[in-house]
Amino acid sequence: MTAPQLLHEWRLRSFPENVAADYTLNRVDGIDTDEIMTALMEDWYRNLLHSADIHLLNPVEIAPDCSLKKLSDRHGTITLPEGTLRLTEIVMDGWTGSPAIITDRSSRMARLQQSPYTSGSPLSPVAVVDGLRVDIYPPAGNLISVKAIVDIPGVYALDSAAFATIKPLQ
Repeated sequence: MTAPQLLHEWRLRSFPENVAADYTLNRVDGIDTDEIMTALMEDWYRNLLHSADIHLLNPVEIAPDCSLKKLSDRHGTITLPEGTLRLTEIVMDGWTGSPAIITDRSSRMARLQQSPYTSGSPLSPVAVVDGLRVDIYPPAGNLISVKAIVDIPGVYALDSAAFATIKPLQ
């Protein structure tokens, strides 16, 4: 969606009563209501990108924009492109399972990756995300797919079910 399309949908759901389309609201106190509504809509959308369930958003394929570096037989890194907010999926040659995607580097699971006896395997790989860097255990082969929630300026990608999260203004 474009910004005007999303703003239209956001306005429909933000007001407790129907807003007639055949009148114009003019304020004389200098407050730009369109600017206020756009800011509220942007805040709502950014919050969705960072914290909503993945099924409400539209993950995009970013593998062609990622770079993979194999550091050892059991450890590698993937550098994600700018604008990547949340990693949702990694598929790699040689992995037979889906990786556990860990976003807390200080978690127990992330710390377990430091030992060759407890680190991820092709059957149960692990990806530890730190900003735009992803440590993967093990780097079994080539990247087949990397999907993520990406903030693309001017594009609002979401499932229509996300509109249910809009709270009416009081």
